[in-house]
Amino acid sequence: MLELKNIKKNYRIGENVQTVLKGVTIRFRKNEFASILGASGSGKTTLLNIIGGLDHYDAGELIIDGISTKNYQDYHWDNYRNHRIGFIFQSYNLISHQTILSNVELALTLSGISKKIRRKKAKEALIKVGLKDHLNKRPNQLSGGQMQRVAIARALVNNPEIILADEPTGALDSETSLQIMEILKEVAKEKLVIMVTHNPELAKIYSTRIIELKDGLVLKDSNPYNEEYKTEKRKTQQKKSMSFKTSLGLSFNNLLTKKGRTFLTAFAGSIGILGIALILALSSGVSNYVEEMERKSLADFPLVLEENSYDFTKLLEGGNEEKIICSNDKICSQDDITKTIDLFSNKIIKKNHLKEFKQALETNETLKKYISEIKMSYNLELQIYSKNNNQVHPNQFNAFELNVKNEKNTIETPVLFEELLEDERLLKSKYKLLTGTYPKKEDELILIIGQDQIIPDSILYALDIKDRKNLTNDLEKIKQGEKISGESTHFSYEEIMNTTYKLILNTDYYQKENGRYKNYSEDKKYLEETIKKGLDLKIVGILQTKEDTTTKNVIGYTPFLTKYVLEKISKTELYQEQKNNREINVLTGEKFDGLTNTYEQNCQKLGIADLENPNKISLYPTNFESKEQILAFIEDYNKEKTKNNQKELVVSYTDVMNTVVSGITSIVNTISFILIGFVAISLMVSSIMIAIITYISVLERTKEIGILRAIGASKKDVIRVFKSETIIEGLLAGLLGISITLFVCLPLNAIIEALIGIDHIAQLPLIDASILMALSVLLTLIAGLIPSKIASKKDPVEALRGE
Repeated sequence: MLELKNIKKNYRIGENVQTVLKGVTIRFRKNEFASILGASGSGKTTLLNIIGGLDHYDAGELIIDGISTKNYQDYHWDNYRNHRIGFIFQSYNLISHQTILSNVELALTLSGISKKIRRKKAKEALIKVGLKDHLNKRPNQLSGGQMQRVAIARALVNNPEIILADEPTGALDSETSLQIMEILKEVAKEKLVIMVTHNPELAKIYSTRIIELKDGLVLKDSNPYNEEYKTEKRKTQQKKSMSFKTSLGLSFNNLLTKKGRTFLTAFAGSIGILGIALILALSSGVSNYVEEMERKSLADFPLVLEENSYDFTKLLEGGNEEKIICSNDKICSQDDITKTIDLFSNKIIKKNHLKEFKQALETNETLKKYISEIKMSYNLELQIYSKNNNQVHPNQFNAFELNVKNEKNTIETPVLFEELLEDERLLKSKYKLLTGTYPKKEDELILIIGQDQIIPDSILYALDIKDRKNLTNDLEKIKQGEKISGESTHFSYEEIMNTTYKLILNTDYYQKENGRYKNYSEDKKYLEETIKKGLDLKIVGILQTKEDTTTKNVIGYTPFLTKYVLEKISKTELYQEQKNNREINVLTGEKFDGLTNTYEQNCQKLGIADLENPNKISLYPTNFESKEQILAFIEDYNKEKTKNNQKELVVSYTDVMNTVVSGITSIVNTISFILIGFVAISLMVSSIMIAIITYISVLERTKEIGILRAIGASKKDVIRVFKSETIIEGLLAGLLGISITLFVCLPLNAIIEALIGIDHIAQLPLIDASILMALSVLLTLIAGLIPSKIASKKDPVEALRGE
């Protein structure tokens, strides 16, 4: 079964060569108790290590079951030690941070045996050597004899064929030594037991064969075996690698024995993770806040397509500068200036053909579920008058000089009348209804006021709610630096709601006389009569802006009013004449000059617009995700027009909120990346520190490495153990960093909310936390690669000696 032929072994120490075995030839029986005796330095332990595959011979042959081991690779020796050899050492060589049950189980674990079976076998082996009541104790809780029994149980648990005992009684008292020898004698009835000892008395009593070595040679063999071996076919047992779970268990138990150092290492490793996590928490919180602001602002900042979009960057393009074109070298005519303006206009103005786009929108049924409202806007200035025949359209209020400001008083310029959205959900997201109802007809208006429910004097004057007779005196007082009123004027909701107005058409100011249209806007009597016939408008409700909305002090009207006015105007004779004559201003009979007098300007004055051709389209997404679908629709629309050689129909849009948000996000991301770059340095430092600590662990666990190799662990298994240790350190560092970050976020959020009113600004997303955990593990794993490699390359014999 086991045969040594002329085995030689040399050790090189510097330039000197020491020969330990000079040609040992021994044949062993399948089961016997062979004791190897000899003085120190005779080669006993070296011979035992060669038989066990811990050390390799330089010459000769070690034959196992008739097969030479000359061509054995590392994995052959690992498999051989794991399945066929059991080691019993003088110094016990137990892993101190494992229980004795785990120590015995380890050999079975390396054999790939299931947990249930190996636990059962390990218990049986320990009970067999008399340690039934000590299964969960650690080695330092046992006596020397008990620890040697554990070593015997570990050697026997895998049912090996050969037991190698190196001075098994060397550190024991006489009584305990006898007990150990009795156990070995019993084992030798079924197995080959080879024992190295300095005690010839015990060897003669218990051994069936005594082999004496002297100066690396067999001096005497009391019972040599010279018969032929019976050849037996053996099924080769494949050694399985140590499971990841086992390596984690070994490493975790080792780390628990050094809790203080483990915590400090994890804390040091967590500093970089903590820094990055805090930066990501703030960055993510700010981004989420900005995104939420964008979501809430969908009703304020829709996607806008205007009839004319401007690209001033075109003027910066070199090599194509426009110059004033003059037909005369000295004098530029009006036509010359017009041509030059056209050149510049054509370069920077992008014309959006919204009529075609409107049709595409209205015919796309799929898109409708993504849009809560499509708002069509037209070049129309409503002509609205109060009960006193005073015009209330804000555009006319420059004449009242309501923008006068000084240190004591401020009168705001009224904002424009605003066409409301039809979708009440959007309105409710922006405003709170204080009284009345939302306007639903063309003759219904609604007043929008701010959070403070204070309407500036300018608005009260503009709406003719406050008597304009006092306006001149108030403005004079302002100019002189005086207060305009000491007390606020209070109005009830009912007073506001009782306010009514009149609307007339833009074309109502003109009457045709002798083939020309005369402007009667300054004719007081004519204007009074026209206003009486106008459409009655009434305020049906009051809205209050919400905190996150900036719009306030607006008179809102429905899209139905716009449609009503445009349809009425389209039926007038003036409309028809101007609509059909794009060259001549029908009001003056003069030709349009393209500058101060254009067809478009005249149409706007007269309220001439085509309902099918708006000058602006505002798209309100149903939610933030729907916005992406709308953008995709616009992109597809443009691609189709380009593909069909209709580039002039390609449209461009404005996304104000996205522009702002993108800018903020870019700034936040840039700052975050810079800060992360600085913090990453601490990560690298902590990784280097973990590498050093892992190397120290390798030095401290040298003996454990030798034990693992002795019971059949491969180099890869050893690497796996130390990799597991770095993984655990990485996990602890990551968990510590993330936990501290989450804890710090609590007071940080409270402080920021108290200072600027934004809650939960620091929030670490789960995915970021997971990535940081993975990063922590990865960095520590990389940091432990070199120490792990060093550990795996340690010579098993030297490792067992603690070198």
